[in-house]
Amino acid sequence: MTYLEMILIIGGISLDIFAAMEIEGAMLAEVKRKSLLTACTLVTVLQLVFFFGGYFVCHELAEYGQIERALWVGQVIAICVFALLGVRLLVKAIKREFINETCGEITVSKYIKIILVTSVYTLIAGCACGFMGVNWFFMLFVIILCSVLVVLGGIYTGYHFGFQAKTIAYVIGAILLWGAGVEILIENFVLV
Repeated sequence: MTYLEMILIIGGISLDIFAAMEIEGAMLAEVKRKSLLTACTLVTVLQLVFFFGGYFVCHELAEYGQIERALWVGQVIAICVFALLGVRLLVKAIKREFINETCGEITVSKYIKIILVTSVYTLIAGCACGFMGVNWFFMLFVIILCSVLVVLGGIYTGYHFGFQAKTIAYVIGAILLWGAGVEILIENFVLV
């Protein structure tokens, strides 16, 4: 898996978090630094735990020969997950859920609920990357960077402009994930 594919994967998954944070940011009366730091920390830690939980389990299974053709299995899982998550994001973009606008504070429990849904996909993406043996140190850097950027970007975009751009974030996320899936498909199955 190339560095570009790894960035596309985490970027696509993270745009779901961006949209959720944008909605929360639109409902804040003011952005407090302590709450922002808490959000960045929680999102980053949860993304790291889920990704590397899946990564290390699947990497060990592949390393010790428990899974035959682990690279192929990882590639198929990656393509399926990226396609399905892309469809999920596109459906969310088209659906345009009703949002009850109320000013208030975002709480830790809201952060956890927002991230847990996305973390399932992060876990599965970690499994696919573990089977393929990607550079875990690079993924660590990308996850930290993307998590912080999507939380800050989402909160401030929502705070300043409302939550209307979430549809664009969903569509861009879907395109990034489909792009990564198509690149893996072409690179490993078509051009072989």
